[in-house]
Amino acid sequence: MNGRISTGLNLVPLALSRSKDGHRLMLALWIAWLFLVTPATLYAEKLRVSYASVTGNTAVITYVAQRAGLFEKYGLGVEIILITGGPAAVSALLNGDVDLDLRAPIAAVQAMAHGARLTFLLSQSNTLEYDIVTRPEIKDVKQLKGKKVGIIRFGGISELMVRYLFQKLGLDADKDIAIVQVGQARFASLEKGAIEATVLSSAESAYAKRVGFRVLDMPTLPFFGSTVVTTPAIVGKKGDAQMRYMKGYLEGVRFFLNDKERSCQYIGELLRTKDRDMIELAYKSNPQHQIGRKPYPDMTAVRATLDVMSARDPLIKKLKAEDLFALSYLSKLDQSGFIDQLYIAK
Repeated sequence: MNGRISTGLNLVPLALSRSKDGHRLMLALWIAWLFLVTPATLYAEKLRVSYASVTGNTAVITYVAQRAGLFEKYGLGVEIILITGGPAAVSALLNGDVDLDLRAPIAAVQAMAHGARLTFLLSQSNTLEYDIVTRPEIKDVKQLKGKKVGIIRFGGISELMVRYLFQKLGLDADKDIAIVQVGQARFASLEKGAIEATVLSSAESAYAKRVGFRVLDMPTLPFFGSTVVTTPAIVGKKGDAQMRYMKGYLEGVRFFLNDKERSCQYIGELLRTKDRDMIELAYKSNPQHQIGRKPYPDMTAVRATLDVMSARDPLIKKLKAEDLFALSYLSKLDQSGFIDQLYIAK
């Protein structure tokens, strides 16, 4: 070792340790090192958490909690990883490449209907957080008959939203419109006239309206739109880490609801924008405001989601809403008073 030892932060001559002053210096260095690495890097359990997109609401609470140091507070290290596409995320969970996934439950439900062992820990959205956005010249839903409606990809959340929303408007997505796969370039496709309409999240549609597109009026609809997905195997193997995650997540909910300024700062980082209007829209339209302090699923919304999905995949009809969830972490913390205690002024 050439007469040197590593403290993890610096290299110190071994000769220093042979004197009284050297012992004091070594002790001071070790104490400083422990403070710098505790608790996140030295003692924390770790979870790898994937998410779908920076533009949706799925990653907001987890990202805010991480930036606010709330997972570290409960001795948990969280690595947040972008995985685009629900099927890829499901594969990552089943292969053990990630421990949790934040996104719409579409791909997970499809996989569960075909035998995959997955489970949901909570709900991030119990009402539909999507709108139909059209070119400015479209003033009525009847004008969309025979027109092109853009989606990100077939089999994903955007296609399901088109089918669900147009059904509620009295149109048959297979007969009355042409569904076109355009990828992430939905805004550009609308601007160029390649499509006449698309579906966007509430924050995106508010921005679209601001820049001149039209957003069709829709009633509030029950829909299970976003969740935290894991597997029973991971629950069994990493139950303590997942409880720590739930504590950090629930305190992240409190932080989000009570500290708008810093939450908006973190949302701006997540969206990679300094556009204050866009950040405000993302904050105000987040479904956490509707769900409130306790992110339980609304089983009516879950059943509505299964119903619309089963039209494309009959095997989904066999799934029962209540059986899709492992709510033990959430309910234990709720019943213990943990959640209510978070909101008591200290």
